[in-house]
Amino acid sequence: MKLSTRLTMAMVALVLFAIAVTGILTYRNLLDVAVPRSLERLDGHVQLLAAELQAVVRAARADVLAFAVEQMASGGSGDIADASNVFAAAERRQLTSRFSAELTAKSWYDEWRIVGAADGGREIIRVDRSGAGGASRAAPDSELQRDGDQDYFQKTIALAAGDVYISPIDLKQTRGAAGTHVPTMRVAAPLIAADGRRFGIVIADLDLRPVFDRIRATARQGSRIYVVNEAGDFLLHPDPNRQFAFQRGSPARVQDDYPGLMELLQSDEATPRVLNDRAGERFGVAWQKLRLGGGPRLAAIEALPYPALIAGATAVRDSGVVAALAAVLVAFALAVIIARSMTKPLAQMTRAVEGLTQNAPMKVPSGASGEIGVLAKAFARMDADMREKTAALNREIEERSRLFDNSSDLILTTDREGKFLRVSPSCKTILGYDPEEMTGRNGIDFTYPDDLRAVQAEMRLARRGQQRRNFETRCVHKDGRVVTLAWSNVWSEPLQRHFFIGRDMTEAKKAQEALLDSECMARTIIDTALDAIIQVNECGEVLEWNPRAESILGWSRQEAMGRPITDLYLPKGYRPRYLMMNELLQQVGRVEGERFEIDVVRKDGRKMRAEISMTGVRRHGGNVYNLLLRDISANMSA
Repeated sequence: MKLSTRLTMAMVALVLFAIAVTGILTYRNLLDVAVPRSLERLDGHVQLLAAELQAVVRAARADVLAFAVEQMASGGSGDIADASNVFAAAERRQLTSRFSAELTAKSWYDEWRIVGAADGGREIIRVDRSGAGGASRAAPDSELQRDGDQDYFQKTIALAAGDVYISPIDLKQTRGAAGTHVPTMRVAAPLIAADGRRFGIVIADLDLRPVFDRIRATARQGSRIYVVNEAGDFLLHPDPNRQFAFQRGSPARVQDDYPGLMELLQSDEATPRVLNDRAGERFGVAWQKLRLGGGPRLAAIEALPYPALIAGATAVRDSGVVAALAAVLVAFALAVIIARSMTKPLAQMTRAVEGLTQNAPMKVPSGASGEIGVLAKAFARMDADMREKTAALNREIEERSRLFDNSSDLILTTDREGKFLRVSPSCKTILGYDPEEMTGRNGIDFTYPDDLRAVQAEMRLARRGQQRRNFETRCVHKDGRVVTLAWSNVWSEPLQRHFFIGRDMTEAKKAQEALLDSECMARTIIDTALDAIIQVNECGEVLEWNPRAESILGWSRQEAMGRPITDLYLPKGYRPRYLMMNELLQQVGRVEGERFEIDVVRKDGRKMRAEISMTGVRRHGGNVYNLLLRDISANMSA
């Protein structure tokens, strides 16, 4: 076999081998990165689902507890022994109207009731959605029922003041002719009179269908979202027939679908992972355990098939295969052309190229003739250029790292949700935290609550390309004090990162406030001085004219401002047409800073004797002169 043929086959085989090894390693590396990130996103989504459910129950708990506290504060009314007299008619109408408003405003309420302790736990007031089209309706007395034997009544009536009963989630048939079974949770609190006697309970039934529908609607293609109780029974399932199956006598539990998951739910483990389902299929599973309002324990679970979990890595792998095939075809064509003209220098070139991948010095046959020589020289230039650029890149990375580490400003990198990914060491000086204490936490933990919306608005503007510099917000120092920072915010769309640079403005704010206080004090002194205070520029034009100057010389501030001082109080003998203040000082024969007496003329023409002290102050725009004028006419007459 000819050398050129063997060389061609060797080159093609080498390309195939390099591409295959690179592809396998790349794909494995992608999997190592893609799977944890996909699981992290899955975990974040499950936390949002759990928060959605938790928020509704917390709101209901707060509403019920607030009502019970209000009744306690009002002192209750009526005779405890007679349930019909616990509330007066007017009060019952008011409570009925209030319950109707709650049903109208909040879609998750199915009914509100007050159940009395007397008469076997007879309902006193009930407002539900049994009206036309699901409208709120107050049940008449003939429809009120006795609930004294119900488990929720007995547990609630025994609670202490301020405690709330949260029931497990079960199916309940709604009231009305067209009643349907809906997932329901009951939130109740005891009603206690001012003297400590219990005269009933207030209870709200939560229709969880709107919440479950919102949770179900967030499922991505291929993912499965579940909500299970403490025993693993499905309360929410993609297949409606498996929801609340335990109440229909055919239990369906999460451990039936995912062996081993129940053990994780009962432990303290919360890290999402890849599990096998009953059929052996791999799934990425994330869960969030929660206790609704301090009541029943639940778990929100989301499972994503493994192919969907690694969809990004698979797409990269497939595109890499196409690129590899194209590279092989190109390599084969080039090998056929080049191999015929290559002999010994080719082996040298091969060794040089292999050494390049290991960052070894490139030794190429630059003295060879023909194409090999040209190629060798090109490789030598490429090697030198690459090493130069690599060195420059390393220097730039080191320089940026030094700037980051030594910056006196606070430099932050966050993701889209505001979680800190990198924090400069200056955070220790500015906020009192070590970088490790802030990394991984959300900016909400360190932002002053009143400024939180402003920060979120700035982040949204940045993501739209509308960066603003020097917007100020307040942060909370580790020791609890408030620190004001001026920020610049830049959003990187390719990296999906926010970059913040914050400068501590606390001392600047203090200096600014001190300056304002100083100016205010100076203004107060000028306005309340017993002497006339007049300030003029070098041309003698009035810059300041205090209230005492108005009363002594008769000219108002509006009349005096901008006019030559010589027109306002000097006799005509002292009024040269163009006279600088320095010349005026010389003309009156006095030295700056000394006091002298002079006859002055008021606006009404009346002459008076005045004592004047004049001082000059050098400013950026030229000299200004301050005149203190005191009326001493009374002293002269005395």
